[in-house]
Amino acid sequence: MYKILPHLLALSIILSCSGQMDAMLPKSLDEKGDIRLVKRYDEAEARRLFDRDPAINAVLNEFSPAAISAGAYKYRGIKIHLGMARCTSTDDAFGIYSALTAMPRDRWIYGKGEMSYRPPYVSGYNGEFVFWIYSPTNPSTYTVHYKLHGERMLAEFEKASRAPDASYHWKILPEENRYADSLFFIRDRIVNGVEVKNAYGATYQMQYNVAKIYAMRFGSPTDAAVMCHAQKRRLGKEGKKLVRFVPVPGAPIDAVYWKETGGTWALCQYRWMVFLFQDMPTLESTNNFTRLIFRYMMKIRKEVVKKTAK
Repeated sequence: MYKILPHLLALSIILSCSGQMDAMLPKSLDEKGDIRLVKRYDEAEARRLFDRDPAINAVLNEFSPAAISAGAYKYRGIKIHLGMARCTSTDDAFGIYSALTAMPRDRWIYGKGEMSYRPPYVSGYNGEFVFWIYSPTNPSTYTVHYKLHGERMLAEFEKASRAPDASYHWKILPEENRYADSLFFIRDRIVNGVEVKNAYGATYQMQYNVAKIYAMRFGSPTDAAVMCHAQKRRLGKEGKKLVRFVPVPGAPIDAVYWKETGGTWALCQYRWMVFLFQDMPTLESTNNFTRLIFRYMMKIRKEVVKKTAK
């Protein structure tokens, strides 16, 4: 285990009491002082700074974190930006993290959180906190100090976090054929004309297709049905030929599929869940994976539908 730098020792108290993250912006990201701090940014300045990076700007707009902080560093003439955000939930923190590093080259588990490197970002989350490090001037820049300082941040985030664990619906996405480390979270995004809300998704290898499956969770079956109806109406107006099908015989599931250039798409509503299948190779594969989702739901039934006291 790497030693915590002296200027980080009081971080847990600072984060817990004031919510400030500036203590995670030390004068150097390494012990020798090679990666030195040039400037700390207040919240407004940090938001303007990240407006310049399309990927980070997009996720900050989507997840609307409660607070962000940023620092600019120099390393052998190269600019490096370190950003952090405190979100309203663990799901949102994972959403920012996974949007930047889904299907990464390297991944490290740390406590309840994790960290990944997928060029040009090193990013990690723990609880409601998330960070990212990158070089705007040389995107290929990577140094082991990113990971070492990331470990220190994740350790302190875990001490300071007050958010509950991530929502359960990532657990119902099948592991079969799933690309490693491809899990991601969407708060609110349009995917090829379909609105995707509060969804965990993952990427799959389906024959020759690279497909995605999304599991959306709503507050009630009525909310899910209203959303599903609205999406079908929108798709119909766009000229999509929607065909009803029954992926799980006997289950009260409302399901339609349609054809796109990349493959078969499907939208299924079951109780308070809505599933979106993107670029599946065939309707049969969609049926098979819907049944797998039902099998995974049964595995966590006690967690989802808790017993009430008599």
